[in-house]
Amino acid sequence: MLPAPAQKKQKNELIVVSGASTGIGAATALELASMGYHVLAGVRTDSEADAVRTGNIEPVTLDITVPEHIEALARRIADDREQRPLRALVNNAGIEVNAPVEVLPLSLWREQFETNLFGHIAVIQQLLPFLRRSRGRIVNISSVGGEAALPIFGAYAGTKSALEAASDSLRREVARQGVQVVVVQPGGVKTDMAAHSGSISLRLADGMSTEQQHLYGDLIETTVARNTAFLERAVTAEKAGKAIAKATTTTRPRTRYTLGKDAAFVIPLARHLPDRLMDRILAASHRSRSR
Repeated sequence: MLPAPAQKKQKNELIVVSGASTGIGAATALELASMGYHVLAGVRTDSEADAVRTGNIEPVTLDITVPEHIEALARRIADDREQRPLRALVNNAGIEVNAPVEVLPLSLWREQFETNLFGHIAVIQQLLPFLRRSRGRIVNISSVGGEAALPIFGAYAGTKSALEAASDSLRREVARQGVQVVVVQPGGVKTDMAAHSGSISLRLADGMSTEQQHLYGDLIETTVARNTAFLERAVTAEKAGKAIAKATTTTRPRTRYTLGKDAAFVIPLARHLPDRLMDRILAASHRSRSR
């Protein structure tokens, strides 16, 4: 169970956080609750609900790929006993399965897009009318990969790049309606999802053909090793949660926030350096890690 947050004055406003059972989502929900907001925390199981229920955090069953869950969430907001407005929606839920483009099964490509992109769009479509009434905010949690895709991260980075483009379009569509759209671009964050992604990649690699092992085996091993080492000094979920809560509630938000030194360094490089030079920098990074 999450520790009860030290609550400030109640805001009498609702904020939805998807993917709130662990990691960044749980930390964000806890921080927003401590600020006095009533957080509807999206979880997928009863045990996850029991773990996050505390103070101003109310767990709601929310698999964002299940339309009935999203419809139930919309009814919960509409029928709120205190008629509290929906101040913000934090689209955080996500999955990550990494393998080379040639190797990753299409079913896993589709699964990641269903969760990391289409699920968020479905939630936005349902909740946008509430945010229009409150002149609220949508916060989409992207990734450094949305602008700088590393080897074997093609599918995951692809979902984040698509979410970034959709966010830009949405921001321009709803600005005159009083709704703000913010993108947060984390780099490495110490979460269960990040910790497990390497072992998933290695299991997928075990199923590769002999030719694929020859083509990609070293690349997968060095990428996983590099990311595992980096996570030891990455931003904590608690620090990430505080930053996301601030982006969610600050009066005049930027359109984008980077999170972590790696994101702050890599994203400007990806924007301004020629592609071939960026390729060489990333390739050199992989070679140095493999020595």
